[in-house]
Amino acid sequence: MTTTAPLKIAVLGASGHLGRVITEEAVSRGHHVTAVARGVERLRNLGAAAAIGADLRDAQALADTVAGHDAVIAALAGRGPGQARTVPDIARLLLQVLPYVGVDRLVFVGGGGSLEAAPGKRFMDDPHFPEQYKQEAVAAADALDIFRSSTSDLKWTFASPPPMYLTGGDRTGVYRAEATDRPILDNSGESRISVADLACAVVDSVEHATFVGQRFTAAY
Repeated sequence: MTTTAPLKIAVLGASGHLGRVITEEAVSRGHHVTAVARGVERLRNLGAAAAIGADLRDAQALADTVAGHDAVIAALAGRGPGQARTVPDIARLLLQVLPYVGVDRLVFVGGGGSLEAAPGKRFMDDPHFPEQYKQEAVAAADALDIFRSSTSDLKWTFASPPPMYLTGGDRTGVYRAEATDRPILDNSGESRISVADLACAVVDSVEHATFVGQRFTAAY
């Protein structure tokens, strides 16, 4: 149950797997959620107050979509053909557009490949990192660099899942979250979390304004 008053939250990328779960989590807490994707046909049955199809690469379309919201959550997978390179471009636009339309809170969900296996050594730079996720990981890492170098007044947070173990388990609502560039390990030395609990961590960050101006990761 939320400990805050209901918020107006726009979820960008709500048609993706993680975006759908984030939308459902926010709706379950009583927030007024606008689900946003390129097409509205995949936004049915989410319980969102509104469903909007928008090209997030277009500054005016983005501004029109997010205006009037208290916060934005961006869950942009960047996994389809040619989509990965749009992720840093949209990150730049969000830094410009959100303050312009009066939205001061953003949680941007990026990949875990930019977390470090050792100081200065990212998982995505390992030659054994799965090739099918490489472009997506590079794009998310570029987006993180854009946020960290920004002088925008936007209260941004960058959320990273574990680098390998984002599972399909049930929601427990119990997890650990830290502002760190290293993965959080459990007693067996693994870093893992369910999609449902990552969604919980993301919405918690919006509600409680945690990790502002930082990257955090969440795991069990």
